[in-house]
Amino acid sequence: MATPMMKQYHDIKSKHPDEILLFRMGDFYETFFDDARIVSNALGIALTSREKNKTTGDGIPLAGFPYHALDSYLTRLVRAGFRIAICEQVEDPKEAKGIVQREVVEVITPGTLISGSALDEKKTILLCSAVDDLKTHRSGITTCDLSTGEVRATEVDISERNEELSRIAPVEILIHEGSGIIPPPGCDVTEIEAWKFDLDTSIDTVKRQFKLATLEGIDLKQSDIATRATGALLSYICETKKSVMSHLGFSGFYRRDQFMVIDRSTAKSLNLIEAPEGEESSILADATDSTVTSAGARMWRRWLLAPPVNSSVIIERHKAVEVLTDRDLSEKIQSGLYKCTDLQRQAGKLGSLKSNPRDLKAIANTAEFLPGFVMLLEDAPSRRLNSIAQIDTIQDIAEEIDKILIDEPPFRINEGGMIKPGIDPVLDELRDIHSGGKEWIRRLEVSEREKTGIPKLTIGFNRVFGYYIEVTRSYLDRIPEYFERKQTLVNAERFITPELKEMERRVLNAEEEILEIEIRIFCDLRTRIAESVERIKATGLVLAELDVLTSLGVLADSQRYMKPEISETICLEITEGKHPVLDIVLPRGECVPNDVILNCDRRILTITGPNMAGKSTYLREAALLLIIAQAGSFVPAAKMKFSPCDRIFTRIGSSDRIISGQSTFLVEMAEAAILLNSSTARSLAILDEVGRGTSTFDGLSLAWAIVEFLHDHPVHRPMVMFATHYHELTALAGQLDAVFNLNVAVRETGKEVIFLYRVMDGGADRSYGIHVASMAGVPDEVVKRAGRILTDLEKGKHLEIDGLETHNGIRESQLELPLQSPEHPVLEEIRNMDPDELTPRRALELIYILKKMLE
Repeated sequence: MATPMMKQYHDIKSKHPDEILLFRMGDFYETFFDDARIVSNALGIALTSREKNKTTGDGIPLAGFPYHALDSYLTRLVRAGFRIAICEQVEDPKEAKGIVQREVVEVITPGTLISGSALDEKKTILLCSAVDDLKTHRSGITTCDLSTGEVRATEVDISERNEELSRIAPVEILIHEGSGIIPPPGCDVTEIEAWKFDLDTSIDTVKRQFKLATLEGIDLKQSDIATRATGALLSYICETKKSVMSHLGFSGFYRRDQFMVIDRSTAKSLNLIEAPEGEESSILADATDSTVTSAGARMWRRWLLAPPVNSSVIIERHKAVEVLTDRDLSEKIQSGLYKCTDLQRQAGKLGSLKSNPRDLKAIANTAEFLPGFVMLLEDAPSRRLNSIAQIDTIQDIAEEIDKILIDEPPFRINEGGMIKPGIDPVLDELRDIHSGGKEWIRRLEVSEREKTGIPKLTIGFNRVFGYYIEVTRSYLDRIPEYFERKQTLVNAERFITPELKEMERRVLNAEEEILEIEIRIFCDLRTRIAESVERIKATGLVLAELDVLTSLGVLADSQRYMKPEISETICLEITEGKHPVLDIVLPRGECVPNDVILNCDRRILTITGPNMAGKSTYLREAALLLIIAQAGSFVPAAKMKFSPCDRIFTRIGSSDRIISGQSTFLVEMAEAAILLNSSTARSLAILDEVGRGTSTFDGLSLAWAIVEFLHDHPVHRPMVMFATHYHELTALAGQLDAVFNLNVAVRETGKEVIFLYRVMDGGADRSYGIHVASMAGVPDEVVKRAGRILTDLEKGKHLEIDGLETHNGIRESQLELPLQSPEHPVLEEIRNMDPDELTPRRALELIYILKKMLE
């Protein structure tokens, strides 16, 4: 028969069947049954049992850990993909009548992390909600970074929905059952009730959460479908967090045409913020990141993934960076920023009332540096920096925190010792009592001596009898009636009084009372500061931007970057540009500079040249320089002029999507289709070896047709950089006005080939593939044989049987390589006949013979 506690557990667990239930029991979180087995295996902790059956010896599987270790264990469980329900004791065990009352106070899912070590400081964790309107063929998408409270929404055509979801890469997506929405790879899916996406329900939810009387004041008013997605998301957050979420704020309705669209495939191809294992040094965000705060690092990554298309915004960023190339100024700013806390994530903890004493003190300490930033920037020759100088310095918030908390408070509120003296008289008295009550005892001694007239009266303490009043025998006749005899000594008597008894009780209970009062004072302070959470969050956003701009100034100064120029006409023109990652990771001077010239008259560049000579690097270089320039950075180039790009398309590398049954070639053609259907004159396409996933003639034909289409189409006519081994494509430069040929130069010295990594005008006539094979360690006999085959092919010959000498000196015949299809027997027969010698009868016979051969 189950105990009352286990009955309580089963009742709560039944409401959370899909989550691991962490059941608080005293100083431990316990898990039972299947949860215990999962937790034991995932965390590597012991699996024990409780309430064993006396007959069978079987018990309830149990695994648990101390409550103070929750953060570290929670991190591991969340990263392992589990959803966690935290069940706390919501009643003081001392006051409980029977079983202590418990409730689930929070559900942790991949997208609802607010704080803790599970949050990567430099990574943005997004919860997403998506819903379709089949009548209008539109989709609403809303995202939330719960750690900062930033909520954003958009509306897109249903055909663009999956692409946008993939681009924003949420860790968890909310959809309703039967929605048909396909989540991006690696995204956790949560199905919620369809009615939560209803418009009226969503409007009520949005107004209630954001404390609005109407939606008129926020951009959501323009989109019903986005409002539905937002309402469902907010509803889910309220259900999982089960507490105040005052830091949630609507950060705006965005449109895809406000920034350069970089889909997830392109971001991965270019290694913008991630790279395959072992290639971490190639990540653009890391190589160009000189920020000193985690909020700045996150913002820089967001800028790289979505550079603005508004020329004014880009120009203002460039002007700010130019000012911040001043080393003295940037050092002063960074020295202050380095000591600042992450106000955006502090706002997240504060809004959910999870801040600890050190969190509040960190907010106050950060405010100390804000007036200094104002002084440094208010007269800067940059409107963007002048705007940053208008930052809310939150001095009033800092003063309130500093007035109450000590300079170095403890991490946990239950450790106590965090409130300054003089804040609460009762607290001060209890502290005095707890420390021995020396002053109180001195005052009581003086008072009792005066009242009794006993000059030698003293107050003492021992562990056996507690507090006592000691009077020598010569004064026993002056003992008042309220003195109660406690102990008799040889030369004295010890007494206790009601006041001293109360003192003793208070000393023994002082520690607990002190902690209760301190927690009450701290929680009141935290609640008051939480009312200013929007101000704190806004200040944090400004500091993050200042960190990014200063970082770009430091980068430009240290790497000798140049300020790019914005063009009103479509172009991407780079003089002596360098790959922004290689320029940093390679020793100075080893990164070879190259030019890129793309404009209305020179829109398509066909790049040929050997393998390993740098074609792919050249393509990536152009795209990466455009991205960082449009994001606001200076660039590693002698000169650069560009027009803001609306989207970058890539086709780089090859990878089968085995799980979804998609081959390399199908993936390649799918990406080509997006380019052909979605590009504009303001797009950039970098294509590497399109068509190589199929036969040579098929691939060449497709590549040729793609170039023609992009050249001639009135709408889909982007700037294109096309690297290829199909040398036949170089002929397009003579047929299409906007196509130009480039090649990567090599130098031949005898039998060796030296790659120069310089891109020159004109097409290449050789691929040097056999030389590359030799460099890669292919055996000499294979390389030599390949050389002979290549010679024959270049002469247009069929391959004959040849000999190859093995390691044992024995010549082994090589099979003829049928590189050309054998001639059909009918054609061979026709080719061998002489029409002049055929009689009519013989001709008729041959017709029957040929017909037979075709059957």
